[in-house]
Amino acid sequence: MTQIHNGNGDFVVLMPARDPDKVQVLLPTAAALAHHHNGRVIILGIAQVPEGQPLSDGMLETRRIRAGYDTLRDLNASGVPVSTMIMVAHDLTEGIRTAAKEQAAGMILLGWQADQSSSERLFGPPIDTLLREPPCDVVVIRLQDGERWRRVLLPVRGGPHTPLACEVALALAEQHEAAISVLYAANPRMPDNVAVRESLQALRTMPRVTRWLERTIPAEQAILSEAPDHQAIVLGVTGRQGDPEAPLGPLADRILRHADSTVVLVRHRMAQAEERAQQIWQQHRDLSATVDRWFAENTFSSSEFEDLQRLLALKQQQGVTISLALPTLNEEETIGPIIEQLQAQLVTNTPILDELVLIDSGSDDRTREIAASLGVPVYVHQEILPQYGSFVGKGEALWKSLYVLNGDLIAWCDTDIKNFHPRFVFGVLGPLLRDRRLVYSKGFYRRPLQFGDQLTASGGGRVTELTARPLLNLFYPELSGMLQPLSGEYAGRRTALEQIPFFTGYGVETGMLIDLLEQYGLGALAQVDLLERVHRNQTLVSLSKMAFAITQVVIQRMEQRQRVSLLEPVNQTMKLITQRDDGGFHLELREIRDHERPAMVDIPEYRRLRGIESEAEPRQEG
Repeated sequence: MTQIHNGNGDFVVLMPARDPDKVQVLLPTAAALAHHHNGRVIILGIAQVPEGQPLSDGMLETRRIRAGYDTLRDLNASGVPVSTMIMVAHDLTEGIRTAAKEQAAGMILLGWQADQSSSERLFGPPIDTLLREPPCDVVVIRLQDGERWRRVLLPVRGGPHTPLACEVALALAEQHEAAISVLYAANPRMPDNVAVRESLQALRTMPRVTRWLERTIPAEQAILSEAPDHQAIVLGVTGRQGDPEAPLGPLADRILRHADSTVVLVRHRMAQAEERAQQIWQQHRDLSATVDRWFAENTFSSSEFEDLQRLLALKQQQGVTISLALPTLNEEETIGPIIEQLQAQLVTNTPILDELVLIDSGSDDRTREIAASLGVPVYVHQEILPQYGSFVGKGEALWKSLYVLNGDLIAWCDTDIKNFHPRFVFGVLGPLLRDRRLVYSKGFYRRPLQFGDQLTASGGGRVTELTARPLLNLFYPELSGMLQPLSGEYAGRRTALEQIPFFTGYGVETGMLIDLLEQYGLGALAQVDLLERVHRNQTLVSLSKMAFAITQVVIQRMEQRQRVSLLEPVNQTMKLITQRDDGGFHLELREIRDHERPAMVDIPEYRRLRGIESEAEPRQEG
């Protein structure tokens, strides 16, 4: 049998099951199948959204499924790696197919429990559809009470599903320490196919095979006569001739209805089915649906990570270290309370943070003095890697912070927040600790707008809504579900952050999102609801400069992707409109340009510091 492997080279058994009780029943079987291939198990929860509604409506259902999975314990007790994932889809079958394709699953395990006496077809979706047109090998097991198996019956006829049936029978027999009986039943009304029968003789030497049975009676009769002596039957299945909608032929249908044993049905993926699955996958590639699905699956709430002890346990299990950098420029009003809360909650009470540092950009107030008095290491970004010069801007500070920070996970948090809460930090770290597939997590929140002493409930994030999101919707629609691409609270894996360039000014967040999207894909990004953020609102002139810089970054990335020239030197200056004291106006020409720092991994000093062997000449700065 040809095995399907994912990009990491390991065999994946996909187990759709969202109910924790069903997971516990099915998981030993899934683990046994994965163990047979030195593979792993992915437990799949499907959050269904009614047709006609956007997939983004599945966000709350996704959280409910995650909460159910959180109650599961000892998932890796069998020694087989087990992980969970959640897929949002309009249709259950569609969701399973998509997950199988994305995870390059070698096998899907489905559990089934129904009234055997029913005269109707035994299955419904998704089993019917997946057996008719399997995207990979499919195994269906009828759920029974947890009786220990002593013998497994393996009927064989030399069809296309025989190799898979043998593998499944052996894996499950090893799980139960059971013996295998191989049954070959020749149709008495048809000439015996001697070549097939002789080729099957090799199964006598298969591990755990202790009996070889040959019967010259109809296969159904032979199987049912042997069934009482066996606790399980493993049976390859094909569709019913003349009825393309039927997933089972008459033999498997009758065995399921009349045998009291556990019945395991297997179907090997055929070339025609693979072609059909590819067509379905291509249909699913509709961009709007992809973004909606991402929104539901990868949008978290900071409330999901409020149990800091659980978050600490995840960190310790993974053996990772975490660094937080606080970028500052004249933040004496807010920096003290922010540091004190972080030290109390995330350093002392629950040591989630291994490192907390201040990255200052030349404050001329008491910002650095306050941080140092609280025991926080203080760096001035102009003094880090001075041989490479220094630019003005937050992005420059973030880029240089990569050099001085030590953590495997790195978080940044703005320091002008007036209603600071530790969730601004643990919220963006939570998804990375929960799901190792994610490389970057970004915060979003409600942003009140302050006019003098009055605070309105909304209206903040003007550059986000008027510039950043429209540009991303136009040119990078994959990021159209990112609620606040310019937010200042985010975290990422060092292994990803060190691989991307950083813009030095206002465009740093936008450039980071685009580059991470193109290198790691949308599924590696997450966003987290941090509730509400109150901070110092900027003037319209400042916001205008910010919007201009962000527009340049998007166009620059478009130039590199399309290999067209859109930005001329004149486009890097902006005429700002200012009002004179006499009521008139004048234009002030201002250069607004974000420089592009290279990926930190290309800096020789960083490579030496991190012990990275040089593989090539470093890329030049953009």
